[in-house]
Amino acid sequence: MGCGQSITAAYPIKKQSFSKIKKRHRRFSDNETSITFVEASSERDKQLVRRTWRLMAVDLAGNGSKVFLRIFELRPELKQLFPFRDVIGDELMKNPTFKGHASRFMQAVGAAVDNIDDWEAAFSPLLLGLGRQHINFGGFKPEYFNAFADSMMFIWEQVLGDRFTTEARCAWQGVFEFIMLKLKEGYAEADTERNDNQNAKV
Repeated sequence: MGCGQSITAAYPIKKQSFSKIKKRHRRFSDNETSITFVEASSERDKQLVRRTWRLMAVDLAGNGSKVFLRIFELRPELKQLFPFRDVIGDELMKNPTFKGHASRFMQAVGAAVDNIDDWEAAFSPLLLGLGRQHINFGGFKPEYFNAFADSMMFIWEQVLGDRFTTEARCAWQGVFEFIMLKLKEGYAEADTERNDNQNAKV
């Protein structure tokens, strides 16, 4: 994976047809060879992700809650999209809906780790589906996905401490960027379909 080039920077998701997005995603290289994200990662990267994930997974709900609190710090308007929008302070950390959402979010990250050898076939459909669902959240913008990736990196560093080495950070960056890229692809696909349907009615 490495930190030399950001996947999302190299392949920013803009409002366009899903077919163009898929075509661009297949070319993750600077030359003529098409490779997948998993092929671009080393066994060392995968081992680092698996090893550090075991530490994060000790408290899925707690660490997931920290991620969402960080997200709401970065983008406060995002909290208004959730049913717990009016819950604040310590009550938010006790709120079962909030804790459940945070836990499910971390379970999705766990699924990425479990399927790290077969992301495209085993994990992409789940992420694309989740991305599509976000089209139904009024006020949601695809750039909000970036706040999720930034918050995950921030909390991973907090929780893992010295174990979150530069090498581990680079390995996880590839995981986070793959997740966000697929979520954006799913969102863009649903957005294109919605616009096509609206245009067909005109």
